[in-house]
Amino acid sequence: MFCMSCGRALAENLRFCDGCGAAVNGGGAGAATPLSQQIKSEVKARSLDAWQGVKLFAKSPVGGLPESFALFDDRRAIQVGIVFAIAYEVAVLLGALIFKSKTEALLGGMLPVSQLMGQLTAAQLFKVLFLGLVPFASLIGACALARAIFHGKGRFAGDVYTAGAVLLPTGLLVLLSSLLGAANFEVIAILFLFALTYSILILYAGCSRIGSISEAGAAPAVPIILLLSAWITKIIVAAVW
Repeated sequence: MFCMSCGRALAENLRFCDGCGAAVNGGGAGAATPLSQQIKSEVKARSLDAWQGVKLFAKSPVGGLPESFALFDDRRAIQVGIVFAIAYEVAVLLGALIFKSKTEALLGGMLPVSQLMGQLTAAQLFKVLFLGLVPFASLIGACALARAIFHGKGRFAGDVYTAGAVLLPTGLLVLLSSLLGAANFEVIAILFLFALTYSILILYAGCSRIGSISEAGAAPAVPIILLLSAWITKIIVAAVW
């Protein structure tokens, strides 16, 4: 059985396509699907796609990233890249709140993360969420610019997918560091080296294997992208904060 919307092969017991979220019966009489159900199905499908991609490039950043990207069409690749960015932002936000909670514990009384979240006003929360997405947006722009400079033949979907994947090691590093605490400085330093190495390898694979930049161009493109995205992020954060 195949989805009439996107052509994905489907299991017999599915009511909604796990690729695009469309009703399996193709939208005929009685096939109207509540919007909330469609959104839920879409989110679940993209989350599964993201996990499938992570399993590939976590084992082999250079070879696994293009292999995982090839699993998706451009629309799904962009959506999966956004899921990566959201996972990064959630990890960084949780890490920051845990760190703040531990800091306040030293000053007297540790507050749970849920209570710390409740202390944020709507405006503050919106600002934090916005700033959390700035590195993602700046990386996308830097990747697209690098493709133009080094004559890469990749697509925008590849820039979004690569940018999201590059951020995942950093998000995991922040979350684990907050859980370990400053007392485990040596372990955090080792994790930092792993996160930095993985991010660089993922970015190189994104430039050379997905962005189709030549190997001679991909090597200088990586530091250019990192420096440019860090500079853009610094400017925007300073302006908004």
